[in-house]
Amino acid sequence: MLGHSLVHSAALALVAGSLAACAAPPAGSSRPKPPVSAESVRIESPATIARPPFRFSKDDDAFLEDVAYGAFQFLWDTASKQAGMPPDRASNGTVSVAGVGFFLSGLPIAVERGWVTRAQATERALLMLRTLEKNPAIRKAGLFQHYLDGTTGGIHPDTNLEHVVSTIDSALLFAGILTASSYFGGEVQAIGDRLFTDANWQFFLGGAEGKPHERGFISLGWKPKDKKNPAGDGSILPYYWMDSGCEHRLTTFLAVCAPKADHRVDATLYYKLRRQLGEYTFKGDASTLPSDLDPVTGPVVWFPYSGALFVNTFSHLWINYAALGADNPASLGVGARSSVDWWENSRRMTILHRLKAIENPKHLPTLGVNAWGLTASDYPKGYLVAGVFPDDLPIANWKRDVDYSKFRAPDEWGDGTIAPYGAGCAILFQPEASIRAMRYYQSLRDAHGEPLAWRDPRKPASQGGGYGFVDAFNLKGPDAKPWATTEYLAIDQGPLLLAIENARSGNVWKWFHAHPFVQAGLERLKLGKK
Repeated sequence: MLGHSLVHSAALALVAGSLAACAAPPAGSSRPKPPVSAESVRIESPATIARPPFRFSKDDDAFLEDVAYGAFQFLWDTASKQAGMPPDRASNGTVSVAGVGFFLSGLPIAVERGWVTRAQATERALLMLRTLEKNPAIRKAGLFQHYLDGTTGGIHPDTNLEHVVSTIDSALLFAGILTASSYFGGEVQAIGDRLFTDANWQFFLGGAEGKPHERGFISLGWKPKDKKNPAGDGSILPYYWMDSGCEHRLTTFLAVCAPKADHRVDATLYYKLRRQLGEYTFKGDASTLPSDLDPVTGPVVWFPYSGALFVNTFSHLWINYAALGADNPASLGVGARSSVDWWENSRRMTILHRLKAIENPKHLPTLGVNAWGLTASDYPKGYLVAGVFPDDLPIANWKRDVDYSKFRAPDEWGDGTIAPYGAGCAILFQPEASIRAMRYYQSLRDAHGEPLAWRDPRKPASQGGGYGFVDAFNLKGPDAKPWATTEYLAIDQGPLLLAIENARSGNVWKWFHAHPFVQAGLERLKLGKK
């Protein structure tokens, strides 16, 4: 089964053309609003809203330490001795380079938290980076094949997995490489900086294979003709990072950071990403909502191909949008785009997920006030990308395809399966609600009275221990009993580890932003400037 590190939203983008004609739009608000200009919409939060890093109580901090420790131990313990890289999922030794990126960012956390020594972490980082550098066959134009052989770090042999060279998975890997480079210095920095410098993002810019409005955006990847030779002949995938989900922004941001001018994309591309606007108002009795939950999201930028919560999370694991504030597309001459504080935007999307879980129109037994955050995960029948959307906010003078997508998808509730990393990563935006959700997930029991979704990382497996939260659970599985997968995924444990650390200390942001390549990209984008 595919892990979900190749961007869950990318998979949806691949079928967008066939779905556009038949997908029903989400329910609109009862009173249509008159169109407004995109430039008149500014998304930012009041100064009274607390931003990370946050201060936690002693008990909450200890709880977060256990969750983060469990997530790290999965990445550390399950890696092969030969390549040092964690598997994409517990049941399969194949590696996703995205998981490697999360692990490289997690190693400095482990050093600072005292889970491993600096020498141990440096040794592991070097093993992974040397493995990645020594085999040019796993790269195309400096970007990496999505999946690798877990033992050798070379081309994977699994015929059930794609052999695409993935721009987003490479971006997640490079974000981790830059973080480790900044923290460890020395040979880690030398190899990491060489790998990032070799990445030619211009090679992946859309050309004649795409539609006119798609040209000039970064493709999702490269499909080789020969699965055994990703670096050989093939073609650019005709699907592009055109919107402003987290993966779109992270990929484009790193392409702007490229140190070689002939590998780098123009900074304006970041602001040309479409900023589709919506908003949402609670459809139930607002008096029943928790006191910390606003019944109205306010304007939000949303990604029309996936309503999964993760599409509002991943870029925040490295880019400190909480400190950058609202951006200014007009500063680089890009019009028809709202000014957005992306931290506030993700806070509002977190509110949306909480509101819709409480509404729960399908009466799914798992969802509720402390069980929310539909996202990509395993579920009893396989794998699912669940998610919810806001209602459209009418915008005047937008050009179809250039400024917005006509595609609309209905809310995807699945069977209500919850992945703990969804609400867990939202600790960056609504920390108290996130901790309540995770404590609730930890408290759940299966039909035998044993923990349903939690495996104590401080205990051995023989005593019911494990790596913290499993990938997903449902209170009413196929046999009408509580269900939980036995899987752990690097693409879930990694984000959870990084989100918790930034919420507690902001350290991952500090290390990532300290890298000269990142600082140059921020300067080109005029981010953080008032």
